[in-house]
Amino acid sequence: MAYEIHAWKTPDCSLSVEVARLSQHETSSREINETHGEDGALNANYRTVEAAIKAATILGKIDLVYGVDFIWKTAGYGVVSFDFKDRGTRARAGLALAFTGKKTA
Repeated sequence: MAYEIHAWKTPDCSLSVEVARLSQHETSSREINETHGEDGALNANYRTVEAAIKAATILGKIDLVYGVDFIWKTAGYGVVSFDFKDRGTRARAGLALAFTGKKTA
């Protein structure tokens, strides 16, 4: 079942974090480009993926569980965005990620 249709999803419980504040990784892998050619499925935007992983790790350290308390909603325009099960959980996440970026409605 897609996370977007989970019953716990509450409106206005999103949070966005600036990718550049979490990751300085290159956006693609030079090693993969040299070995397998450029782009393709093996060459995701590493900076965005690393930012999402680091944010999820921070949230895990405050006992939030992926797929239960939050999900990765989307990424683009230099941010990764998450949806939270309720406003209280979003508030806890916002405090934990306060140094990384701005919250959105």
